[in-house]
Amino acid sequence: MRITIAVLLLAAAVPLSQTASAGQAGTRQTGPSQSVSTMSELMVKVIYPASDAIFYITTREPRTEAEWVELQGKALMVAESANLLMMPGRARDQDRWMADATLMLDAGRAAFRAAKAKDMGALDALNDQLYTSCTSCHQHYRPNYGRRPSPAATDAPSTPRTAEAPPDPPAKPAQTAKPTLEGRWKLRTAQDLRADGSVARLPWGEHPVGSIIVQHSACYVQIMSSDTPSFASDTATPGEQMKAMQLSSYIAYSGPCTINDADSSVTLKVDAAWQPNYLGTEQTRFFRFDNGALIFGPAPGSIRAGNEALTRRLTLDRVQ
Repeated sequence: MRITIAVLLLAAAVPLSQTASAGQAGTRQTGPSQSVSTMSELMVKVIYPASDAIFYITTREPRTEAEWVELQGKALMVAESANLLMMPGRARDQDRWMADATLMLDAGRAAFRAAKAKDMGALDALNDQLYTSCTSCHQHYRPNYGRRPSPAATDAPSTPRTAEAPPDPPAKPAQTAKPTLEGRWKLRTAQDLRADGSVARLPWGEHPVGSIIVQHSACYVQIMSSDTPSFASDTATPGEQMKAMQLSSYIAYSGPCTINDADSSVTLKVDAAWQPNYLGTEQTRFFRFDNGALIFGPAPGSIRAGNEALTRRLTLDRVQ
């Protein structure tokens, strides 16, 4: 695909030269640049697919180095396609058309730089600039763009057009709401992970239960093991062993909290806790979102297990 598009760009933008036959090796014929495709084909087969990668960047965020390289190529195609729109034979005029194409060129060039830097914020910020360049061009050069034809216009015979109008661009994607920590989350799994990502232990057993609630700058955390046996029916009060088991299989604390979106963290000032030594402390936890789930826990490597540093990862699903 990349080779095909590269050939398309070169064929459309570079002046053609042709070497004479072996018997006429001393002569060379040159000609002006020539379009390979129609305007519609250039839009539909090159510009639209490449620009979609920028329009939908918030929902198609690159995850691997190969995906970032692919995005760089598409951003480069947007920029170079703007050059193709300005070449003789394609440019409608030297005024509005060139201004819209230049806006597209600037957006594509900036997107290429942002993709090389893996800067998601910069890529998202270019969405409006790129879309403006597309819609401005179509509003000025595509008849009846964005308007329903009147009945009279529908009945009237069509007027031959001397220049091919570009097709409508895809509708601008709706901006998806940014995930928020606010709300009620139900615990799915609780794991302590080694540096290689393998599970070292399950701190609340195989079937933990619990929830995290974040509402109006207040946080509440509660987790327990559902595998802890119930008190014996003939025991009036739990023994010391049962007390120790309850202490190690249950955790709860709450208090006012502050969310820092810059580093995806939340800091909770504990005013109530299952352990007295938690009272008055500040507990900072880090979070991210993965396909709608909340990944939550203390700083990586902050859990100690003998000589091993582990990372606690809680996975939760939104309840409301």
